[in-house]
Amino acid sequence: MGRRRMTEGDRVVKKLGAGLDLGVEWTERESIVLDQIRSTVDRVAVLRELLDAELAKEQVSTRRVTEVAAEIRQCEANVVKWCGLLDPEVDEVKSAQHQAAANARWNRARAERTS
Repeated sequence: MGRRRMTEGDRVVKKLGAGLDLGVEWTERESIVLDQIRSTVDRVAVLRELLDAELAKEQVSTRRVTEVAAEIRQCEANVVKWCGLLDPEVDEVKSAQHQAAANARWNRARAERTS
């Protein structure tokens, strides 16, 4: 059984992941966004084939060309928007002083609730 051919969506997601620092992984939420990006980029590839086929016809349907082109533009806009939701930057590590202060607040709040 052969391996699945890499799609255009796979290539885009791979490029997005290439910018991650070593040891950094996408969050679960970002993984869902990446799946949507992959799917939409693959859909755009199919739509472009449909557009090319329509434009190659002797009798071109301007309505069909307009509809497919609009769908391509919408998909591309969505991909750009979803790429903006990705945050490959690692949050800065809090200093020991910040961590101690946060823990003190949490512990004090817990103690007040139990009394």
